[in-house]
Amino acid sequence: MTTFPTTVPGTTTLGAALGPWACIVVGAGPAGAATSLRLAREGLRVLLVDRAGMPRGKVCGCCLSPVAIGELARLALPLAAGVPIPLATLALSSGGWTARVAVGGGGVLSRETLDTAIVEAAAAAGVDWLPGVDVVSVSTRDGTAVSVTLRSVADGSVVTIGADRCVLATGLVDRVRGDTNVDAIQDRRGPGAAGKRCMIGLGTTLPADCVDLPPGELRMMVGKQGYCGIVRLEDSRIDVAAAIDREAVRGGGGAAGAVLAVLGSTPDALSPRLADALHAARYTATPPLTRRFPPSAEGGLILRVGDAAAYVEPFTGEGIGWALASARIAADTILQEACGARVGEVYAGAHHRHFVAPHARCRRVTSWLQSPALVTAAVASARIAPGLAARVVPLFTGGGGRGGQR
Repeated sequence: MTTFPTTVPGTTTLGAALGPWACIVVGAGPAGAATSLRLAREGLRVLLVDRAGMPRGKVCGCCLSPVAIGELARLALPLAAGVPIPLATLALSSGGWTARVAVGGGGVLSRETLDTAIVEAAAAAGVDWLPGVDVVSVSTRDGTAVSVTLRSVADGSVVTIGADRCVLATGLVDRVRGDTNVDAIQDRRGPGAAGKRCMIGLGTTLPADCVDLPPGELRMMVGKQGYCGIVRLEDSRIDVAAAIDREAVRGGGGAAGAVLAVLGSTPDALSPRLADALHAARYTATPPLTRRFPPSAEGGLILRVGDAAAYVEPFTGEGIGWALASARIAADTILQEACGARVGEVYAGAHHRHFVAPHARCRRVTSWLQSPALVTAAVASARIAPGLAARVVPLFTGGGGRGGQR
């Protein structure tokens, strides 16, 4: 992934130790940064920590669903935060067939731009931003507060900080020590996962000239071992994000070989320039993709948002929208003083009501994707009736209804 110089200045571990904090948010992706921004705007003293500085890339398709666009509008970020490229076309390929379907309401924006914009807005709202630290542990104190131990990436120094509450926005990272609500999880991939293939995420960015791809077109290729999407970012780089069977990655060829195998299943999708760029690229991988954790622990002293609470194997491009929505739900719950000691219970209930339907829909879609014959038949049908396909696609991606919004 491309690296960028840090542009958002932060506080120091010494400054962070000078609490008390109303909330410490761990993880500065969309979920964590948006949670901290919402809390700070209401006057809470918030510390936002992350291992990396801003900007930085992440494994992500970089597509914003209509839900994500709506959630960003609610955040009311400054206009200078970056304008997404409107997403106009989905080109879906399988079994040698390609169908182009008109889509609307979504956009494309790199994580370097998006995440940095939300962190900058949070800092402007009064959030103290502390990059360059690892979270060693999170623990509770007498059932009334939390202690977060941080270690500096630069010099290894350790500091323990107190707060009224901690929000974990740690993405697909397995766990933070002391986050006891993950101890009882039997299968992180959720019920019915036994015997199913285990998908992991792979991502990279490529030079702008490696493929002829117009802005606003998302190309999705579906193969036997997974699926891969490529899209042009606002700075013209090509973003590559794939969900691949872990066993295919472990086989010959590694990450590049697995991605090339998916793209190669559609002959016109893999030009020599693109193949060379994929061979030369450096890839970032994720842990297994589909998982669910209880969104609350320790009576609501520890909350989980975004992918850290629940993540369903991707295809529909809703991940960022879900992250932003969970941040809104968590912040609203924390700010409801009437919840009192029931913050955890109230948040868990609201989180479930919001996401149960879209997560179930996404699981059905990804289950359907495991049948190449069905996907190929759907693509062939879309070629025959593109107008009908344009009306059907939103039903799969959540754009055709409320998408879990409340």
